[in-house]
Amino acid sequence: MRDRVDNKVVLLDGRASGDEDLTPLLALLTTVLAQEGAQVQVFSLRELKLARCIGCFACFVETPGICRYGEADGHAVLQAVAQSDTIILFTPVVFGGYSSQLKQIVDRFVSLILPSFRSYHGEVHHVPRYARFPRLVALGVQHQLNAEDAALFKLVVGRNAINFHAPSYAAEVVSSMDDPDRLREVFRSLLERKEPFPWGASVKSLLPLPDVLASRPEPDGARRACLIVGSPKTLSPSTSSVLGNTLLERLQEHGWETESLTLSARLCTQQGETALCASVDRADLLLFAFPLYIDALPFLMTKALEVIAEHRQDTEHRRPQRLFAIANNGFPEAYQNHLALSICQRFAAETGLTWVGGLAMGAGETLCGGQPLKAVGALAPVPCAHVIWALDRTAEALALGQVVPSEAAQRIARNPIPHTPFLLWRWLFVQGAKQWWEKQAAEHGVNKQQMLAQPYARDAGLEAPLPVP
Repeated sequence: MRDRVDNKVVLLDGRASGDEDLTPLLALLTTVLAQEGAQVQVFSLRELKLARCIGCFACFVETPGICRYGEADGHAVLQAVAQSDTIILFTPVVFGGYSSQLKQIVDRFVSLILPSFRSYHGEVHHVPRYARFPRLVALGVQHQLNAEDAALFKLVVGRNAINFHAPSYAAEVVSSMDDPDRLREVFRSLLERKEPFPWGASVKSLLPLPDVLASRPEPDGARRACLIVGSPKTLSPSTSSVLGNTLLERLQEHGWETESLTLSARLCTQQGETALCASVDRADLLLFAFPLYIDALPFLMTKALEVIAEHRQDTEHRRPQRLFAIANNGFPEAYQNHLALSICQRFAAETGLTWVGGLAMGAGETLCGGQPLKAVGALAPVPCAHVIWALDRTAEALALGQVVPSEAAQRIARNPIPHTPFLLWRWLFVQGAKQWWEKQAAEHGVNKQQMLAQPYARDAGLEAPLPVP
């Protein structure tokens, strides 16, 4: 066996039911892997019964390391990933990100890390649950080459590698029409390449600016907004819902008609797709509100983009519509949302929507936690007046047919504690989060040592998937 590939490889096939034309490319990839001496285990995700992450964090504080609402197929995938030497993600490139088919299981990777945080290269990330994480390799496929989407895709993979503490990673985007001989060389190079991790500046600079023509006034009568909440939470209020509905309330005060819907498992049915598209068609302004999940949009939000894009492609006469997005994350650095907002901007560009800008908010659960913003601002030790101000200014601009003000984007991303250095805020955040997670675990009878459980460790002697908890 050559040194360029570790022996145990798990390949996650993220093709959807309409991607049969990618079968020869996947077959070629597995052939190259076998020639390189790898033992390949392929999971065709579309054929598995997989639950979606619902943001309950039971895998942190109730059943550490295991998804409480998981199922046999999900446990089998996660166990194989944790015990592999290399993970290969195979997926169509969807607006610079993964397919929803792949994103559904990637969101579940959260059980492979710990809830506590540390600072790595000037950024806050989760602490690894296991002593080692596999090398991460991703192969994105495009039917039509798009350099901007390809660049985003590679950054998403790199950020995933950082957050899961992969020892190295490599990512490439190919065309489904590429010559097989060239593809073989690309596949072999992926197995040995070690690409630089994308820290700091490469992500900070990604906040997508509004389209040049986006500041034109709305035509008379164009006064209907539709909010789509992409939080996967079902057991508790979501920060995304609070942020999005605060904007809707402000638009209502300016005389706008509004509609709000929260994505659910119903989206994966024909009836749910039809209802989503009908709501989108009625709107002059679309508002996306979602949390950052594994450096990008959550599964259902990704699915919604796919559904809306297909619907708009089949619609002959599309009237002008605008798109705004607000993303919040669980880190003190708001810029970790920039990749997700860039995916939204690429979605707008490729579906004929006008991108009017986005807002990136850090420490969403700390500042809001799904509670009304004004109450939080008055009662919480960390103030959120800057969030309220940014939402007010943004709603006012959107109501007038303008783009997101740059000062609003800057204000919502700032350190929430006035006159406090960011390094001190980051330290307080990390320490406060540690105490909060330990308290949550204790309430479920889980002590600090049990929180560190490694149910999928190689030395655990697991020959079969764990039973569903």
